[in-house]
Amino acid sequence: SIFGDIGLDPFKRPVADRVTPSEDALYLIGYPSYNVNEMLAVQELFGLGHGKPIVIINGELDRFRSAGYYPSLFYPKIAEMSRDFIPDFEAVFYIHNFKGRRPGALYRRYPGEWQVYRRDRDNEVVGKPIHTQKERPSLKEIALEFFA
Repeated sequence: SIFGDIGLDPFKRPVADRVTPSEDALYLIGYPSYNVNEMLAVQELFGLGHGKPIVIINGELDRFRSAGYYPSLFYPKIAEMSRDFIPDFEAVFYIHNFKGRRPGALYRRYPGEWQVYRRDRDNEVVGKPIHTQKERPSLKEIALEFFA
């Protein structure tokens, strides 16, 4: 529905009604970014304060980090989540491919540093990282510095 697309769901059951913290060891969530309400439910789950690990697989959290993907005018709940919740995630395994004239990748395997690789267009060989850093970079920053 159009309401679901902007983070409003009048038929939603509270997350607290769907979990059993005394029995749950962790919460494993696959691909919650397909429907914005699923990621809002993850935020609600975290807000319950049970202290259980939340593992997200293929969350495409960069969609939420990008200011233009979900404009705040049309997606106010997503904008709030992007600002207050998404930055707290720790990437355990991450890879983002940069395509185009100068292809490459941003890569991280926890607890290691963020690494930038350049790929040879002809044979797609990836060598040693051309840049590493401790803090998570923005995709825009990496694209402009290494792949523009």
